[in-house]
Amino acid sequence: MQSILKISILLSLVFIYNKNYSQEKVVLEQIQVYSTIQPNANYWQLPKDISLIEQNLDSGIFKEFMLDRTRQFKPIIKTLTKQSQVGKIEINWENTRSIPYHAYLELYELDLASLNLKKEIQISQQKKDSIQSVWAISVSIFNLQHEKIFQKSILLGLMPIQNVGIGLVAEFLPTTPNNIYQAISKSVGFINNEIENFDLIDAKTPEAFFTDNYWMPLIHNQPRVSFDTSKQFINFASKKGLQLLRIPPANLIKLDFKNKTPNYLFKNIITDIKNTRKNVNSNEYYQVTQALRDVHENKDYSILAYLEFDPDHNIDERNNGTQALNFLDGLGNYIFSGNDTIGKFQIKEMEVENTKFYYPNKVYNGYDSSKQYNVQAYNKPMQITHSKVITGKLYNHKFKILFDNDQSLKTILVDDKEVMIIDGFNKPRQMVVLPNSLDESFRNLLILIAYGELFQSPN
Repeated sequence: MQSILKISILLSLVFIYNKNYSQEKVVLEQIQVYSTIQPNANYWQLPKDISLIEQNLDSGIFKEFMLDRTRQFKPIIKTLTKQSQVGKIEINWENTRSIPYHAYLELYELDLASLNLKKEIQISQQKKDSIQSVWAISVSIFNLQHEKIFQKSILLGLMPIQNVGIGLVAEFLPTTPNNIYQAISKSVGFINNEIENFDLIDAKTPEAFFTDNYWMPLIHNQPRVSFDTSKQFINFASKKGLQLLRIPPANLIKLDFKNKTPNYLFKNIITDIKNTRKNVNSNEYYQVTQALRDVHENKDYSILAYLEFDPDHNIDERNNGTQALNFLDGLGNYIFSGNDTIGKFQIKEMEVENTKFYYPNKVYNGYDSSKQYNVQAYNKPMQITHSKVITGKLYNHKFKILFDNDQSLKTILVDDKEVMIIDGFNKPRQMVVLPNSLDESFRNLLILIAYGELFQSPN
């Protein structure tokens, strides 16, 4: 028994000795970082604390080569200033010549379109459609003879995904700078001897949002109401229980201007259009009706409106700044409960706010506005311009619905006060309910109107 114990102790000592003395030293000489897409921005620049990158190198490729990174020398962080510097490593080991191995890390954000020209890089079309940002991550290791004993590169594809954030999506950023750094750091740990050069790693990252002086104060740390739209109903929980809403497809009828029948249903409407609109002979006109159903309240609503469509809009340069499809204010735009008229509305396109701005130089996560990130030097605030605005009266209350983010952000006001902010393109996904005294049926009707199919125009 004693001899077995001695052998175990001896083996343990041998293991400890090998672990401590079989490893060669390596120094992380330099990290180069650059964005070929936004070279003047700073969201891609590394933070002062790069310990996460160093830890992943230690547990990844350095461990595989049995290299022990020295802490005696700090790596040089080289933030490149022009694209011609990309891929160029300058060897200068004046202070680190005593270290047997020298490592370099390169981090480059690349234009996805330019990668299509490289035969060694194959990215499927499905990936291209979902990836917003691609980073090339490369590790090189040299010996004292300046021989490159290892070099491998991987591609990191950042895929923004929806989360609890609400606001104006930062279109040039896949996520916040902190999340970009986290994704890059973790990807460094995947580099090893077995991978193929330019293997693609996907990273799903939460969206980033521009800071602003409108939505951000309203949604800061506010709870979200989630919608379930997986079936034919829109359902969500409220204090009164499960709410069920249904929006059937809108019904579209083309007006026949050649129909001279005395009792033609749209005879008077056509006369009004001819008296008030230009280019009547070249445009097309439609009546659209939209049914809306509040199942919980057992109420049926409908919307009646008239549309003008310019089929030559996309090829006529004189139409620059106008829309191909327009609502004809004054000829319809009624809201009904059963057969009773309960409201009327009008629609404006591209409405500019005079006192509401977003700030392209700062982003946040769309939830906690105390965490903000500088992303570029551009400091000029930009006026918020709503792509579509519905205004009207409903049950003797003024209401307004603002469409932003390519109609995926909808802000609802009643009597000039914000009551709901809803995220979701064709269907609602989540909502912030602001303090209000609206009854549930009125609130539900506003949600139904905001997501009516007739407002999901192809403009």
